[in-house]
Amino acid sequence: MNSETIKACIAAYWRYERQCPLVAFEASSRLDWGWGEQADVLAVNKERYLIETEIKVSLSDFRKDKHKPRHRQFRRNDGVYSTAYFYFAVPKEIANQVSFDCARIYPYAGVLGCPNGTNELEVEIYRKPKRLNGKRLSMKQVIYMVRSQTATLCRLAKKVEELTRVQGNLEAQLKRIPRYGAVGEVRRWKRYFLKGLRK
Repeated sequence: MNSETIKACIAAYWRYERQCPLVAFEASSRLDWGWGEQADVLAVNKERYLIETEIKVSLSDFRKDKHKPRHRQFRRNDGVYSTAYFYFAVPKEIANQVSFDCARIYPYAGVLGCPNGTNELEVEIYRKPKRLNGKRLSMKQVIYMVRSQTATLCRLAKKVEELTRVQGNLEAQLKRIPRYGAVGEVRRWKRYFLKGLRK
């Protein structure tokens, strides 16, 4: 499971399961200044409190995060960041260990376990976060968060256009392949591969 898969899973969780009206990718949680570390996923709940989620795919990645300035601020809980709740999102395979480590390394953090993509669909809460000093967001902060997403939307739109073009090319190639019956198709490919092996 890679970080992009987890990020998509968590964004869907905040937007559709938890009904957060605004979800953003790769935006600064220091919404007043517009600079600082980028959060993987930010969500604003109906009460306009900011929920930050950091994606981690391994235990080593999770443990080395403690040296970031953001976590020093969260431990002091001095309200520099607008974040009201902080979560780590990890694959379910390591979620129990991450929850255990959170108690001593990141006592304010919650843990979300993401499905491995097989038959599971639900994100599970392995540890609930403690409330941080983040205040209710002002409309100016919400607008900043929305504005910061234009680059992400443009990038995704470009990717969708590229994938649509590739799909069209593949469909055109498939139309040019002559149709035989299922048995005839297997025989034709078998002859083709055997001929190639004999050379």
